[in-house]
Amino acid sequence: MKPGQSELQVLVESLRTISDTQELHGKMLVALVHALDGPGTGESELVTVLNDISVALKYQCQSVEALNDRLKNLPALMMLTLETKLPGILDEGL
Repeated sequence: MKPGQSELQVLVESLRTISDTQELHGKMLVALVHALDGPGTGESELVTVLNDISVALKYQCQSVEALNDRLKNLPALMMLTLETKLPGILDEGL
């Protein structure tokens, strides 16, 4: 984290970077699809690379789904934490 940056700013910046990376990956995949329309030289290497990309994308999808599940549970977890911890914190301040 850079000096003066809040955790929320770091999170937003990280999510923007992820989004930009996914956009770039999408453009690269479009370029690969267009390359498949070309002549058939080096097909086995291309198939290997495409297979590697497919595996990486499946892993990324699983990671995004796991993150999404955690984000869905975050409001309830925050509420539970506030309900259990806030009274004690407020009592300490008195």
